[in-house]
Formats: sequence, structure tokens, C-alpha cells
Amino acid sequence: MLTYGVLIKHTLEISQRPGQLSLRKKQLVIKSNDLERTFACEDIGVLILQNPAISLSSALLNALLESGAVVIVCNERHLPSGLLLPTITHTELVPRLMAQLQAGQPARKQAWKAIIKAKIVAQKKEVDGPAKVALERLAENVRSGDPENYEAQAARLYWPAMFPLRYQDNDKRDPKSESLFNSALNYGYAIIRTSVARALVSAGLQPALGVFHHRRDNPFCLADDVMEPLRPLVDRTVKTLLSQNPRQNDGILLTEHRRKLLELLNHSVTFGQSTGPLMAVLPRYIASFYRLLVREDDSLITPTY
Repeated sequence: MLTYGVLIKHTLEISQRPGQLSLRKKQLVIKSNDLERTFACEDIGVLILQNPAISLSSALLNALLESGAVVIVCNERHLPSGLLLPTITHTELVPRLMAQLQAGQPARKQAWKAIIKAKIVAQKKEVDGPAKVALERLAENVRSGDPENYEAQAARLYWPAMFPLRYQDNDKRDPKSESLFNSALNYGYAIIRTSVARALVSAGLQPALGVFHHRRDNPFCLADDVMEPLRPLVDRTVKTLLSQNPRQNDGILLTEHRRKLLELLNHSVTFGQSTGPLMAVLPRYIASFYRLLVREDDSLITPTY
């Protein structure tokens, strides 16, 4: 088993106090009261702006984006409300974009089948009993394009088995809910989605052009497609967080909750015969997806955890 020797970029969250962010000699400078810290822009992968009293310069934003960083802006509930992605991307941008646009419906359906099968297999690993057996059966029978919508059938089995206490309290999975359960899931998914979108852009792919998701107002349809097999990793982390106070339901996403969810980007995953942090593995996962989409390969390799 090989291990990635890749330099992992920093994920910075600024949330505790107001601050002034500026650029000095290609360094991000963070000033707060009398304290000052600096980070090389090229070492930053994700910058999360949580505190509403943060000020920053356009020169800094430009330097971060040129270095390939993603900047996330959060709302008063500490959930991402928007993000900036770099436009400087893969050297084969135009050929890859044309190949993505020209991918036929059969190829898109096969890609979606591979994604959903991997997602259900990952869900199966998180539960026990009858739900595990039923999920295994669904994963084995996913067809091209998932016409039977096994993804939804799996969800109906998975969520009550994964979070029985929450479902007993009628705190079900609902992206619009402000309960702690749902807020934590939304935050974790947003972090993964952002990192997947960054990897897609770096690979020369257009994140708005999905293989399944296709809402006209969603600029990250492909990121939503590709991240599906990674969602159970977020679920597992949220389950661990909730186990510390299983009946808490005040909707308050604490700093320690966000910190644990941010650490997902450094979570060790397996990819083929190698292991490494999720952020380092994502480009290889995207490369595998691209090869499947353009029919250079007939299988999808996904990170496992």
C-alpha cells in the first residue's frame, strides 16, 4: 500500500474575532487586535470567512485565486452562502471542456451508475442489520442511469438506520432544517462540495455541467454529482459529534463542530493501492471520473474510507 507524499494545503477558518486580511509579499497577513499571522498564499487551499467583521483587499483575493485557493463566505448561521473559485485552470482546458460537452448520454448514464453504486456501498458500511443487507442488494442491482432511483430507495433505508435517535425524535434529514443534525450535515457537505468543485476546475472541467444534477440555477451540478460517494464520510463524522450529546437539538453549530468537519479534508482515505488525505486524493478521483466520462476507461475508482 502506497502513501501519498503530497504537500497538503491549509484550510483556514477565520471565525473567533474580527480581523483585517491583506497581502504582503505573496503572503496572507491576518491582523486581529495586536496579533499578526502570515501564511504563504500558495500554501492555502481553502479560506473560510466566518466572522461578519472581516475586511480584506481585492489584491489578496486575486493572489489567493491565482494560487488556486477557494474562498468561502459564510452567513450568520455559519453555513456557506457563496464561494469564489479560481479561473486559472488545467493547461488542456479547451480540449477537456469540449470532451465534457460532447460526452454522450450513454456515457453520462454509466458515470451516474458508477457514482450511485459507490455511494450505496459507502452507506452500507455505516449501518448494520437488515438495512445493511438491503443496501447491499440495491448496490448490486444499480443499472445505467439508475432508472429505478435506487439512490432514493437507499436513502429511505439508510437515514433511519444511521441516525435512529434523530428519527425517533422526528428530526429527519432535511437540508432546509436548522436543527443541529441538519446544520452539521449541511456544513460538512458544503466543505466537501467546495473542495470537489476546486478539483474539477483544476482538472479543466466545468462544474456546472452535471451528468445527473441539472438545475438551471446551480453552478455546481457536476460537483454535486461527483461528491455523492463522499457524503457518508460526512455522515459518520456528524454521527460521532452528535453522540457526545445525542439529544441536543438547538441548531447551534459550535466551533468544535466546524473544526471536526473541516478536518475531513485531511481524513485518510484509500484510492486504488494508495492512501492519503482526502484533499490530495480528490484530483485522482476526478481524473478517474473524466476517463470514464470520455470512455477512456470503463470503471470509476472512488475514495474509500
